[in-house]
Amino acid sequence: MKLVRKNISIELRTVIEDQGEKELSIIKQTGTYVKKENIEVISFIEKANEHGNVENLITIRPNKINIKRSGKVEMNQQFIQGKQTECLYRHPYGSFLLEIMTKSITHQSLADDKEGKVIIQYDVKLDKEESRHHHLTLTYTEEKLT
Repeated sequence: MKLVRKNISIELRTVIEDQGEKELSIIKQTGTYVKKENIEVISFIEKANEHGNVENLITIRPNKINIKRSGKVEMNQQFIQGKQTECLYRHPYGSFLLEIMTKSITHQSLADDKEGKVIIQYDVKLDKEESRHHHLTLTYTEEKLT
């Protein structure tokens, strides 16, 4: 049961498709990576958005990914391939119920000289509105000391 801990560079890219329109969001941060057996945990802080800092904790297990955000924005999203899950999204302007249908999950673990990558394709229905398609790509690499 070897524990691996590394400092990493993170890029979290989300594309949301809604009635032919596409919205792109990119977050680049540094964070920490911990791996024990077949579980990987990535943590980082989103800095300086309009809601203040938001802590992110991403837990990667075979066929299941959990993204927990806390701070001014709070939610706990679970992605299980082929399953529908729900979460409550809280921010300073109110709360929304999200229904998440995970279409696909691909994962490449962080290895020496290779980047780690998670790709999730899912649909989100916000408070009973029409669902929107999301494509999330998380790329993470070990920070090299200079």
